Amino acid sequence: MDEEMLALKRPIIDACIKSAKRNGWSDAMGILRGILFLESEPMSLDMLAEKTGYSKTTVRSNMNYLENLGLVIRVVGPLGKQHRYKQHRYALVNEAEVMRVILSAAKEEVHSILQALIRIEKNHKDNSMEEARLSVLLAETIQFYEERNRILDLISEYTSKELIEILESKKNESCRITQ
Repeated sequence: MDEEMLALKRPIIDACIKSAKRNGWSDAMGILRGILFLESEPMSLDMLAEKTGYSKTTVRSNMNYLENLGLVIRVVGPLGKQHRYKQHRYALVNEAEVMRVILSAAKEEVHSILQALIRIEKNHKDNSMEEARLSVLLAETIQFYEERNRILDLISEYTSKELIEILESKKNESCRITQ
């Protein structure tokens, strides 16, 4: 059964590994995240270590990182009826929470770059030796990041389903106008 489930999960595990690499994370983070897909219950460190072959230390450090990123949550519960100890288990966060994390990271990056550009623009205005070309480039770049910031603000106001409905409706409206 475990081999069947692993084979079923292989495409999502591979996709999570690719995603991890794109973000500069370890393969272990991708594998652990992929293992959590299609699980009906949160998984313990022991279960994750057993399924992946990683040490508990590797699993714990990677799960802490994934938790800090907001991609997994830690659920603390009793180890069993006969035990008084509690055990940490991990589960993927829901779609809405992942969307919030992704948008938050994108907004933080856009805001940081926009603030830096505004500082450069202010310093540039104080320095009459700079060329007019730099002013135009700064203005265009600032406008680009202000627009991205506005897009992210708007996206964060809707669920994924609502956004799809809005965009498809707008697309269909445009197609009717051009016909």
